Amino acid sequence: MLNLKSQITYPLLPFSQLVFDMTRWGVGFYLFPVLIKWHDGAKEKKHIERAIRAALANHPVFQMRVDWLGNHYSSPLKDMFHGRFHDIALSVRGDDLIIQAQISRILGDGESIEILLDDIRRAYEGLPLEPDDYWVYVARFEQHKTASHYFASRDWLVHEFANTSVPVRPTTDRKRLFTLLPPQPGIYKSDYTDLQAKIRNLSKKNFLSLDGLFSLCTALAIAEYCGTDEAALTWAYEGRETPEEQRVFGSLHRDIPFQIKNLKSQISNLKSDLIREARNQIRSGIAHSDYPYTMTAPYNKRWNYAVNVLRVNDVKDMLCAVNLPIEIVSIPEPKYAYALLDVEIHEHAEDLSLYFRYSATHYKESSIRRFAALVRKYLEWLLEE
Repeated sequence: MLNLKSQITYPLLPFSQLVFDMTRWGVGFYLFPVLIKWHDGAKEKKHIERAIRAALANHPVFQMRVDWLGNHYSSPLKDMFHGRFHDIALSVRGDDLIIQAQISRILGDGESIEILLDDIRRAYEGLPLEPDDYWVYVARFEQHKTASHYFASRDWLVHEFANTSVPVRPTTDRKRLFTLLPPQPGIYKSDYTDLQAKIRNLSKKNFLSLDGLFSLCTALAIAEYCGTDEAALTWAYEGRETPEEQRVFGSLHRDIPFQIKNLKSQISNLKSDLIREARNQIRSGIAHSDYPYTMTAPYNKRWNYAVNVLRVNDVKDMLCAVNLPIEIVSIPEPKYAYALLDVEIHEHAEDLSLYFRYSATHYKESSIRRFAALVRKYLEWLLEE
């Protein structure tokens, strides 16, 4: 076990640092609201409040401070419900208890919310909470920056991806990326439920995750949209590879580059060649993901504007997992677009959809619809017998 002192400071984890830098540009960036209805919870308000406080106290990120450079350290809060990067309030509505929360993406990734909900359930049921070794994880992350594998990963990533000619997004309708106009959010949904069974079969048969399959189709779509023979993007790897990391509330996920080349020669060959290349891209990307290439200067200047493919935790599955009488209430979409274009994979037992979240300041809806059609075109092509 590492010997950690409470006031030792560490740099923020890569994605947390990215979001922290964005917050300097405007209030509300990556501050996501959550509204939960706890059915018949009004009569147990005090008990539920104690459970929530215990769950928050179990996760060190809720008691961290960040200096202006982006270094963070532990600093106990007077009230666990209110911190610099989170705010929680309880109210009663009839027989129900309403939990309103705002949690900054600085604090955690998509997996983190499910971890917190599970701890609320444990505390509510009087069960012990498993420790969150966030500071141990951060300390090891920093120590690894001196390891030979870290530098080997850097060298491999630079060699593979430092080609500025490869497009990393469909061509924007607004020619200049940098603008003083606010990044207005846009969203387009593409339903793949009709292909879900075939997609699962293709994925299982070829040992290719949905992340890899849709990264391949999205890269092919970028190449055709841009009229090139190659394309690249990033995809989000959830990480959490050890049992200890399964209980950490934090931004542990990794942003991994993915690219395809020489399409004219490959598409004329078997589809299996492209699928094999996609599988190799996923595996080699994970193997070298200890170096945060896409978030490190000077490479981030390009990759911050790349398409990002990511799987989003399904709310239905999340609520079933925690087994509490709660309901996530629908709330308005965020006021800002946080990326030029994210391709979100939403999968449930009986439905599968892609959500194209984009900056309407940079793309017309008609352009996103055309791009989404290309993604589906290549998936259908791969599914053909």
